[in-house]
Amino acid sequence: MIPPSIAAHIREEANLCQERCVHPEHALAIRRLCLPADQARQVAALFAVLADPTRLQVVLALLQAQDGEFCVCDLAEGLGRDKTTISHQLRVLRHQQIVATRKVGRVVYYRLIDEHIRQVLLLGIAHATGPCCEQAEGE
Repeated sequence: MIPPSIAAHIREEANLCQERCVHPEHALAIRRLCLPADQARQVAALFAVLADPTRLQVVLALLQAQDGEFCVCDLAEGLGRDKTTISHQLRVLRHQQIVATRKVGRVVYYRLIDEHIRQVLLLGIAHATGPCCEQAEGE
């Protein structure tokens, strides 16, 4: 029987090219199509922010808000978290330009800034819960 660590290494090796063969036309196409470094950092930062489970829950709640917005107290109560935690997560989301605020007296309401975040989340949910992921889990 092969030890698990060696089996994992063998599977990893099977996914690597066995020869050093560069296709110049492919390399050139990759260079032409890749994001500039600053844009790649911005997109990576967006996904890093959304990778936090609490922030993701906050954004998903805002995504489903009937009026398009919630105040901190409603988000905290609905998510079963304290107001301090939710306020902190909303501050991070605001800093990354994912949410915007509207103040009415002493109450601050939060909403998603644009349709792009909604689309990213809906696609992410579809991907994570779709048949391709169910098949991958069963392998």
